[in-house]
Amino acid sequence: MSSQAVEIRVIERCQVSPPPGTTVAESILPLTFLDLLWLNAGVVEQVFFYSLPHSTSYFVDSILPNLKSSLSVALQQFYPLAGKIRRSPDRDDGYELHYVDGDAVAFTVAEHGGGGGGGDDFDDLSGSHARNVKRVVPLIPQLPRPDGDGGKRLLALQVTVFPNRGVSLGVIVHHAACDGSSAMQFMSWWAAACARAGGLAVAAPPPPVLDRSLVKDPQDLYSLYYKGIGVGGEATETMAKKAAALDTGHTAIGTFTLGAEHITRLKEMVSSRAKVRCSTIVVTFAFAWVCLVKARAIDSDELSHLIFAADCREKLRAPLPASYFGNCISGCLVDLTAGELTGEDGVAAAARVIGKAIEELKKKGDPFEDAAHWPEKFKNMVSQQPLSVAGSPKLKVYDMDFGWGRPKKVEIPSIRYTGAMSVAESREEEGGVEIGFVLPKHEMEEFEKHFTGGLIKLLH
Repeated sequence: MSSQAVEIRVIERCQVSPPPGTTVAESILPLTFLDLLWLNAGVVEQVFFYSLPHSTSYFVDSILPNLKSSLSVALQQFYPLAGKIRRSPDRDDGYELHYVDGDAVAFTVAEHGGGGGGGDDFDDLSGSHARNVKRVVPLIPQLPRPDGDGGKRLLALQVTVFPNRGVSLGVIVHHAACDGSSAMQFMSWWAAACARAGGLAVAAPPPPVLDRSLVKDPQDLYSLYYKGIGVGGEATETMAKKAAALDTGHTAIGTFTLGAEHITRLKEMVSSRAKVRCSTIVVTFAFAWVCLVKARAIDSDELSHLIFAADCREKLRAPLPASYFGNCISGCLVDLTAGELTGEDGVAAAARVIGKAIEELKKKGDPFEDAAHWPEKFKNMVSQQPLSVAGSPKLKVYDMDFGWGRPKKVEIPSIRYTGAMSVAESREEEGGVEIGFVLPKHEMEEFEKHFTGGLIKLLH
């Protein structure tokens, strides 16, 4: 696992805005209580790797113009992402997404100069094996600093060329602007527009629904969350300290795949031992959770926590459109002792509590009926190293085709701040699931041992 510095040569820094005069002159979208939860909780980073065997000069001259122009077209629909989050001038406790005509997204073009070692850099960095996470970080853009009025920018992008091998597309988005479903709506729009600009017949996805008034707040959770905004700040500080502690040159990012057959066998095993039927998501979370607890050798009587999110657009009494742009997720929290998870029926025990939490959420008339207690629960749990989940197979990240083919690999490097596991559909096999972690090298090795050993046992 090489830790050598990666050389990135910046070719261009620019701003990309919606086509002039094609959006509203000014737009204000007030944050909902679901957006406010994420105000101080950081950003989400993704890196998409594409095989593209062209020289840097060819990419800059022949491909980059379409990439930029299609980004502008996508921002015409998703113009709030070109704006910023600011305090509302009209109310003391108000936060809003503010956009004015001419606002733009920071866009960086760079060339990868090698220095990573360990064979070809593109194939190495876009692989699934454990790589030093420091080598991926230079492929991620940085959000511009807050404006003079404290406004926070929402989106930044970076395309990095690996000459004659491929490109990476780094994305960073502020979570208060939108959840994963909305972020992938934007990426789908951009990818489709770029493919059309390259001459492919690709239909545009449905346009986003930007109306935040669709999210009702009968409990006045906004006021409650506003008072607890400091909780998010504490969480962010804790996560940053954790990332700094891991940043020693011995921290790895790696991906593990559960194939369709593995998923089937896990479901059969859980069904026979726990007497419950369960979904792909349930057995995936259960198996990964067990492997991580084993890798960390946690004391058997210590509680281990798992947090995962559910899209609630369809679960509200007045359902939101699937294309609603913003945050609309609810959290599920489960826990078991390490002894229960590492025992002979650990995966079945984990699947049982995960499945129960999902069923309870489905039965709720309002998925946010207990949301008044979320900040307190989150604050109490941050110091207990819970395992959280970033992403979902339902987001279909491997469908993001800009006219260059499907991504070779997709990473979520921001899990290095949160300690989360990333989850996506398998690129290689229908019905499979990819799981990603950023862990200290020794924990990654232990996790791989338990993951591989568990699958061998499952198939025999």
